[in-house]
Amino acid sequence: MSDPTSLPNFSPQPGEGDGAEPPAEAPLKQRVKDALVELGLEASIDTDGDVSFTFEGQQLFVRCADDESNVLRVFGQWALEDPVPTDETERLRVCNDLNVAFNLVKAAVANDTLLVTSEHILPRGADVRGLLGLSVPLVLQGVQLWHQRATGQDLAEAVEEARAADDAAQGGAADGQNGQGPGA
Repeated sequence: MSDPTSLPNFSPQPGEGDGAEPPAEAPLKQRVKDALVELGLEASIDTDGDVSFTFEGQQLFVRCADDESNVLRVFGQWALEDPVPTDETERLRVCNDLNVAFNLVKAAVANDTLLVTSEHILPRGADVRGLLGLSVPLVLQGVQLWHQRATGQDLAEAVEEARAADDAAQGGAADGQNGQGPGA
């Protein structure tokens, strides 16, 4: 049996739960744009309302929920061309392999377009810059692994490297994104 005195104390701290509103944070879209600029990237809002930026020559986007949910989605879209197989079942099988192998990156194919995404629910005060610093490279790594798998390239070393990066991102994700460990 556990010693109840050794359990964490989840009672409100002074100033919490006393009816006082916590200080308001800037809208998530603005915090994302600011974080990308801090990372040395030029960010803008596109016609869909997404934060648009280029990283390592690739056009990427961040979609932010316009409500209290604080959902952030880093994603990119790539047209599929040769040497990628044209068989839809094979393309979806590769997506499934990637989705099973990694927790933070997901892939889908629609209309000859590959979509790779990393989605997060942010707690109040989350380190958006740290999260983007992890998520953006992981999305591009997911694209690379998808193409390697789809074209039959040797994956053993690439998969191990990607898993190590995914594990590091989960363990060091800012403020415990997606229910993971403590902030980096």
